[in-house]
Amino acid sequence: MKCRKFFIKFFIIFYFLFSQSNAFEIIRDTELEQFTDDIISMLLQSNNLESEDLKIYFVKSDQVNAFVTGGQNIFINTELILTANDYREYAAVLAHELAHILGGHIFNTSIEISNLSNKALPIYLLGIIGMIAGATDAGIAGVMVGQASVSDNFSYYSRTQEASADQAAVKLLCNNGINGKFLIEFLKKIENVNESFALDENNYRSTHPLVQNRIGWINSSLENYNDCDYNTDKIFQKKFELLKAKLHGFTHPHYETEAIYSSTKDVDLYATAVSNYFQGNHTKSIENMKRLINKNPSNPFYNELLGEIYFANNDYKSATLYHEAAINNIDKVNDLYYMIMGNYLLTFEETNKSTEAILNLKKSLLINSENAYAWYLLSRAYAQTGSISLANYATAERYFLIGERELSYEFAVKALKQIEENSPEWYRSNDLIEILQKEVSKR
Repeated sequence: MKCRKFFIKFFIIFYFLFSQSNAFEIIRDTELEQFTDDIISMLLQSNNLESEDLKIYFVKSDQVNAFVTGGQNIFINTELILTANDYREYAAVLAHELAHILGGHIFNTSIEISNLSNKALPIYLLGIIGMIAGATDAGIAGVMVGQASVSDNFSYYSRTQEASADQAAVKLLCNNGINGKFLIEFLKKIENVNESFALDENNYRSTHPLVQNRIGWINSSLENYNDCDYNTDKIFQKKFELLKAKLHGFTHPHYETEAIYSSTKDVDLYATAVSNYFQGNHTKSIENMKRLINKNPSNPFYNELLGEIYFANNDYKSATLYHEAAINNIDKVNDLYYMIMGNYLLTFEETNKSTEAILNLKKSLLINSENAYAWYLLSRAYAQTGSISLANYATAERYFLIGERELSYEFAVKALKQIEENSPEWYRSNDLIEILQKEVSKR
């Protein structure tokens, strides 16, 4: 019955996602985020800007696009990544968007990102079952939908800014060991796919000008870099191909993934494991992932996915073991990994497991204190251990992040009645009350 309840919720959330006419879906995935961060860090080696200063948002979309808005926010559509055959093409697009940020360019557009903070939480490529299974009502599941309202009227950067960004992108690429010609390669590919970055009234509203203009600017800049013909990094390329396989399994219909990834290569097993997982064919997914892990047991993303599949099958012990392997083998643990582990541990409903869940969730929030769902899980964990005052505090934090100010105030006041005085949570509860009272006085 529990499994059936999950699938009903799973259907509801995706029906909600695809029924929004003026929204797009923000997704999060550790493999996707870390690969992109590695590329960006490489491109910014000789610049003052740090990758940590940027906010990268991945949009589940079948349109090929990437753009910058609001200063240092980069938006990347999943289909753009899938369209690139080489990681250097993806790096070239990132270099172009970074060039706009480094150049301080103003994006002259009427795009309005209205719900991109924490009121509209992102969908997770993996961990989604754990998130929904942990939600006790449709309301919690609903706030997981990452959406941002976007007006239907894009305009361009100025021609001068666009030319400057393409030329600066070549510099970023060539100065950091990536062949700048791949920006041209990608633009030509896009031109063949959907008339490039041209504004097509019936198909594609672009944030970039025509390809032929851009190729001219790039070729002109490449003349200054005779030594930019770098070879591919085979390790990066393999990682990129695996990432693409996962994304395809997540974003494209099952029959398409089965047709494209039809052999027994690692990328094919990975793509079809993800696709079958979302189809509900967990037996096939487990079979594929075990084959991959047997060949590469230290791959954290393989272990993460297999743990997630076991969790979907209510095998919480196996889920926890494989996710622990993912944490132990990843170079840099992010907030998602600790949050997912906390969620898995809560399913045991045992005091010692709940205590362990609290430790993981606090680690998650130490990395990213704006993860509202981690606060929700932490409140559950505190409640399971009988720490009601701390549960109230965590609930106050969650409501504050999602914009429910009155509820945040109510739970912060409740927390202060029993919370340990002079503890970090006590000080923070007082801070919340003071902030909220000031907001009320300004109205």
